[in-house]
Amino acid sequence: MADIESIQDHWSAVLGPDHRPADTVFFAGTVQTGCGGATSGVGPFYCPAAEQVYIDLSCFDDLQTRFGAEGGAFVNAYVLGHEYGHHVQTLLGTSRLVTPGEARPTSGTVRLELQADCYAGTWAYAAESVPDDSGAPLIAEITDDDIDRALDTAGRIGDDFIQTELGGGTVDEDAFTHGSSEQRRQWFSTGYATGDPAQCDTFGTDDLG
Repeated sequence: MADIESIQDHWSAVLGPDHRPADTVFFAGTVQTGCGGATSGVGPFYCPAAEQVYIDLSCFDDLQTRFGAEGGAFVNAYVLGHEYGHHVQTLLGTSRLVTPGEARPTSGTVRLELQADCYAGTWAYAAESVPDDSGAPLIAEITDDDIDRALDTAGRIGDDFIQTELGGGTVDEDAFTHGSSEQRRQWFSTGYATGDPAQCDTFGTDDLG
């Protein structure tokens, strides 16, 4: 997929010798990983032990049918960019700052997820200039509509949206693990506006949005 190649090549250029590519594993139903077994109910995820991104084949349809997202090719790319952002965090050692399973609005888990959104935005900023082997851009054009659809999706996978629309109907911030809808939109937008991974330091700020 051009999206995956573009994401990998972008981070290879940014990280230089510190970069290692991550395989993307597409699966249906269930999968065994270096982090244990998983089902499609988990959604897209990254396994640091295997340094692999796992994408259930139904997840992009679920974003539209279950979460009500607008969908589209660039939405899929945003999801891949977010998961690959977790790989970047592993390569940089950021993931070691986080206690697994920690939850609350300012938890390391939330900061990790928001930073991955921001990293996805930095790739989107650069995507039209990432070349293939012939020197032509792997992704020729990203439109305002593409970005709007990505932001729509980011909003629909925020903790508050999921809790109110797909859960019990009330927001419990102490259970947040990914950040609010507004935070997710904000951090993707920060990455896309600046193209600078240094602006994605969610661990160095008290203001997550």
